[in-house]
Amino acid sequence: MNHHGQVTVDITSRHGHVSQRMQDYATEKALKLPRFNDQISRIEIIVDGPHESPEVEMVVHIDNHQHLVAQERSDHFNSAIDGLVAKMERQLKKSKEKHKHHKGGAKPDFS
Repeated sequence: MNHHGQVTVDITSRHGHVSQRMQDYATEKALKLPRFNDQISRIEIIVDGPHESPEVEMVVHIDNHQHLVAQERSDHFNSAIDGLVAKMERQLKKSKEKHKHHKGGAKPDFS
């Protein structure tokens, strides 16, 4: 099942308010992730202290009931989001490679 265009992005904040501009930036960056895995159904972004040295966590929910988690702290919200998306891209690529190698392939020859 392909979810392009149907991925929901939920942004929540602990200890502070995330402005609409910050939410738009985070959503725009997060919506680039489905190109690495078309089974993504939902992305959660949790922001702790959005204005001074924000810590941002991302949880990506994938259809096979798997989820990936990444965290990033930075001096600025946008750089924290950028670093977080880069970490999640690496996790999605690694996860896809892991699943690709477990399907099919040559059987060992024990003769």
